[in-house]
Amino acid sequence: MELAIGFILVILLSLAFAGVIWLIGKSVAPIARTTGNAVDSYACGEPAFLGGKVQFNLELFNFAMYFMLFDILGFILFLSWANPGIVVITYLMIALVAVAYVSVTPQEIG
Repeated sequence: MELAIGFILVILLSLAFAGVIWLIGKSVAPIARTTGNAVDSYACGEPAFLGGKVQFNLELFNFAMYFMLFDILGFILFLSWANPGIVVITYLMIALVAVAYVSVTPQEIG
């Protein structure tokens, strides 16, 4: 019973704390503009794209994919430091295949 009362107390205190923060933020924040370019896409006042294709550098995409793969890989290896096993080896193989796949340019895939 004490656990349920403690859980309800924590939820109520969290909601009260969030409400106080929301009220303080609402009273301090500037009034938002609702006309002009401020309500366009991205809501930053910059003109939106007027159509057409947006060029994207694939080297940046590859860098982001490498970062994500090695970041997850480092996290998995850290978690399994004391108990390496087949799961870690399997993940390492999957990561190696993913890195090899990302390294291939789109023209070489087909």
